[in-house]
Amino acid sequence: MKLLLSLLFISINILFAQSILKGKVVGKNGKPIYLANIYIDGSYDGGTTDSLGNFAFETNEQGVKIIKASVVGLPLYSKSIQLPQKEFLTIQMLERENRLQEVTIQAGILQANSSGKNTVMSPLDIVTTAGSMGNIISALATLPGAQVGGENGRLMVHGGDASETQTYINGIRVAQPYTATPNEIPVRGRFSPMLFKGVNFSTGGYSAEFGNALSSILALNTENTIEQPKTELSLSSVGLGLGHTLQWDKNSLTFNSNYTNLSPYSKIITPDINWTKPYENAAGEMIYRHQFKEGFLNIYGAYTFENMGLYQADINYPHPVPVKKKSNNAYTNISFSQNLGNRWTFESGMGLGYLTDKVHYDEVYLPHDEKSIHLKATLSKIWNNKIKSIGGIEYFDTNYQEEYHRQDLDYMYGFQNKMTALYTETTFGFLPNLIGKIGLRETSSNLQNKKTLEPRASLGYALNKYTQLSVAYGKFHQQAPTPVLKYAPQLDWLGAKHYIANYFYARGGHLLRLEAYYKTYNNLVKYNSLTPQYNSQYSNNGSGDVKGFDLFYKNSSSVKNLQYWISYSFTDSKRNEANYPSTVTPPYVYKHSFNIVGKYWFSSLRSQLSLTNAYVSGRNYNDPNQSSFMDGHIRGYNNLSMSWSFLFSQQKIIHFSVSNILGASPIYGYQYADQPNTQGIYNRRPIVPTAKRFVFLGYFWTISKNDKDNQLNNL
Repeated sequence: MKLLLSLLFISINILFAQSILKGKVVGKNGKPIYLANIYIDGSYDGGTTDSLGNFAFETNEQGVKIIKASVVGLPLYSKSIQLPQKEFLTIQMLERENRLQEVTIQAGILQANSSGKNTVMSPLDIVTTAGSMGNIISALATLPGAQVGGENGRLMVHGGDASETQTYINGIRVAQPYTATPNEIPVRGRFSPMLFKGVNFSTGGYSAEFGNALSSILALNTENTIEQPKTELSLSSVGLGLGHTLQWDKNSLTFNSNYTNLSPYSKIITPDINWTKPYENAAGEMIYRHQFKEGFLNIYGAYTFENMGLYQADINYPHPVPVKKKSNNAYTNISFSQNLGNRWTFESGMGLGYLTDKVHYDEVYLPHDEKSIHLKATLSKIWNNKIKSIGGIEYFDTNYQEEYHRQDLDYMYGFQNKMTALYTETTFGFLPNLIGKIGLRETSSNLQNKKTLEPRASLGYALNKYTQLSVAYGKFHQQAPTPVLKYAPQLDWLGAKHYIANYFYARGGHLLRLEAYYKTYNNLVKYNSLTPQYNSQYSNNGSGDVKGFDLFYKNSSSVKNLQYWISYSFTDSKRNEANYPSTVTPPYVYKHSFNIVGKYWFSSLRSQLSLTNAYVSGRNYNDPNQSSFMDGHIRGYNNLSMSWSFLFSQQKIIHFSVSNILGASPIYGYQYADQPNTQGIYNRRPIVPTAKRFVFLGYFWTISKNDKDNQLNNL
């Protein structure tokens, strides 16, 4: 009996000793942190935050204890508390305040993230910029240093051509980042902007972690967080979309599917395209995320089918040429990060790509396929608050094969490229307001008989908490672009050196970024035909240089609900490449580009109006009827676009956008006949947009328990 009374007394004591610890975990910006682990140090008592950052758990601990909170990507939180804790506990997890974060190197870097000192726009800015039509590439064209060719839609940076920019997702290269189109019809970025919570756009001097790009890196990053359950529907003037997200424990699985068909749209707004099969696109995406205690796994898979047919003008043919194109593209990206403790972090990833493209151009049949693999592993270490390092290895395997069929003429060509790279980079905090970064990258390939060694260095100096100066230098190499490499895989590495100086000021909603640069090229590809051909003679005797200046100013505080930015780029590019007989400004470079983007939120109308005005100066072109090479010059043109987003309710959005409101009629260049006519004159035709303007009307509906969730990111 005595024993029972004792046990009862002990149980009552335990019962009354238990307390419930309640609180909330938020980040630096006050936003809740989901799936953070909260626990009493030295005990088994703890819990996990819900989607609103709240947690609650019972504990028998009493007295002064240490409560800890951990989540991937942020330093461990630790604080003494008195138990039982009757008051609601608020835990704010901040980024580690150390010397390496007090100063950031701005040279050559433009970020579109939710926060950060380099950030010039948010992810939402990318997709709500008028004229972007939800295309990341088009939105980036409003930033300094970036240009997009109107006739091809591809991103060019600081005077380089489109092949000099590589695209990465979570550090893994994307071999085919663009959709498929015939010549003279602009492509789009292949991936939905809703996937990415951060975009790092390098205009040069980029990290030793990346390579095989002479000018720029476009690094797209997904967020390491578990998505909330929701269903998303969209209906637009060009197609349908459906997405659904499942979430259980520390897992989420998202499916997205889209179908685009320009046939109905072309009947209402007739483009200057003689379709035989209007563009059709069916795409599906899958994202699986899992959060480990100290790690995160992200698996992304995508498949796209595209089909189209049209009659295309060609000056060398008396009648428009029938063109058909059918493309299948599959891509998988797997990335994994793990906190190893003691400030060590391990990141690895794999990318698999498979593209088949079947093109019919009159009597010519050109099928090709490309298989690519990218494996990568990176180890990083924060030694102290002054030094951090990364080091890694990566392997690329690309197999590209193409066939040419025309009547009785058949042949094949292509290449298999196996490339390995080692890289390391260390950041030093020399002084509280001065940091430096040095890196080294070594790359070897089975196609070239020598290795490349690429040193890179940069410095950042903070004049005060609002103003920074930075400089960057680096050597960069790249293999010849695929349209040439498929004919001449023995070509040597192309080379470039970057010299960049940057001024950055951010205070109270005002942001000013000035950047001057100088870039030299060596080993550029030259050939002895109008365009790269199977039987052309190739060499690496080309060279060139580019110098320029960028300006970016953003204001988001002077007028309530209004933000705008202005960007200007001056690009002076001179190159001796391709079949040029001398050093000239290439026909793809705009010497001046100027953009104004404005967005205003009308609270009473629950709407956002966005306007974008883009002006580019004319480009050079070569007229074979003239004695001087590349002496022709096209007039510049202006493009004013607008968009209107109306929140019918928090989760229902109507979006309307129009490009080229004023109906400008730009000429991108001229196609000259390969041979002169009977009068000895080379005939020509202008290369112009296939449609004067594009009109988009869409309805987006999100079904989610989180009543603030919507598809603004998709617009």
